[in-house]
Amino acid sequence: MPGRHVAICSANSAFFFEAYFACSQAGLVAVPVNTRLAPAETDFILRDSDCQTVLYDDTGNGLIPESGYQLVRAHEGVTGNGPTWESLIGASEGALPPFDEDPQALAHICYTGGTTGRPKGVMLSHRNVTASAFNKIVLGGFNRDDVWLHAAPMFHQADSWACFAFTALGARHIFMPRFDATAALRLIAQYKVTGLQLVPTMIVMLLEVPEMLDVRSIRRVLYSSAPMPVDLLNRCLKTFGPVMQHIYGLTEAAGTVAAQPWPIAAREADGERLTSCGQPLPGVEMRIADDGGQPLPTDSVGRILVRSDTVTSGYYKRPEETAKAFAGGWLDTGDLGRMDEDGFLYILDRAKDMIISGGENVYSTEVENVLHDHPDVLENVVIGLPHPRWGEAVTAVITLCEGAGADEATLIAHCRARLAGYKCPKAIVVRDALVKSGAGKILKPALRAELADLFQVVER
Repeated sequence: MPGRHVAICSANSAFFFEAYFACSQAGLVAVPVNTRLAPAETDFILRDSDCQTVLYDDTGNGLIPESGYQLVRAHEGVTGNGPTWESLIGASEGALPPFDEDPQALAHICYTGGTTGRPKGVMLSHRNVTASAFNKIVLGGFNRDDVWLHAAPMFHQADSWACFAFTALGARHIFMPRFDATAALRLIAQYKVTGLQLVPTMIVMLLEVPEMLDVRSIRRVLYSSAPMPVDLLNRCLKTFGPVMQHIYGLTEAAGTVAAQPWPIAAREADGERLTSCGQPLPGVEMRIADDGGQPLPTDSVGRILVRSDTVTSGYYKRPEETAKAFAGGWLDTGDLGRMDEDGFLYILDRAKDMIISGGENVYSTEVENVLHDHPDVLENVVIGLPHPRWGEAVTAVITLCEGAGADEATLIAHCRARLAGYKCPKAIVVRDALVKSGAGKILKPALRAELADLFQVVER
């Protein structure tokens, strides 16, 4: 039935790929689900998005409620309830007729974390998804002979765009269920992969593989989620060649809104420009604004605002939060940055206190709320600290109630029972008191500076 909301809970696969297109063809709304979430988080997304059907593979086992939804298994090998994807296709009466879809109709609801501790469903229209795909084609200069490795998760905007962009080109897709550096290098060598998108954490893992295979087929490695240190970027250039391209995007804009120029000119090849995430893509307007939405002069630090055909119409069933995110037709990304005289964007801070750990967005408030629920915790604050492997490590600084005896392992276990693993603190620092301003606000910048060197050794 057109308009029905269908969740996809699966690892990267041809099944996931087919499900995206089947939903669009049938006029259904696809809701990709992060398979790294905890069951309670998944349950919230299914209920909040008004899903009626769940397509899943083995990664969904234990995440999907056993009742309340129409369940469809990816194939016979998947344990659980519901018919298989193949059996439904076999029982159909033939190909679906072309669906005359309104470009502004809802195509996907993609969930992103929220500062209130609850994720928000970003509504993406068919126009948003299509515009994003074609922006990426122009950005990368991709063509029909490209071979794309789906190494980043397809439930993320980091890779979902590639399903549509490379299909539009008639190019080739290679799927890996989950990222593994050694397996990725084997696939690159075997299938002569020409492109992939990674986060810096994944790139570090590739560089640490003892035996580097033939990667000469690669023409483009897009990297996002966090800036790459210059020394790491130079290692990449030495290993993979001049194929690295920094991009900046967000779920609310169906992916990328800015990217380093390609090919990189001499003036962008070293110095400060290497730390920039590039210029706005064609069709994307961007400005740096003050808190009232008014544009600021060149090189001023302010809020990054964007507008484009790729930008969402808002958050599902959240009119107040939608209104807050938009000002005069511009989307407030929630990030702070500046633009130089040539329009190069520099990300400086996250207005929402978001932490990016291993390419995953973690919101401090969500973790703080979970820690606060433990009876031994009096106060706590969660910050991101520099980490050589994960980019940032989720770190909690807490004070305990008088006479309480909870240790670090106990508190981390408490978080793991309620949150996805990547959201849980990698370290918990116990203090007698938390440093605060005169107004009683905990001073996160002071804690970040004080604990900046906490993670000096890459975890193995």
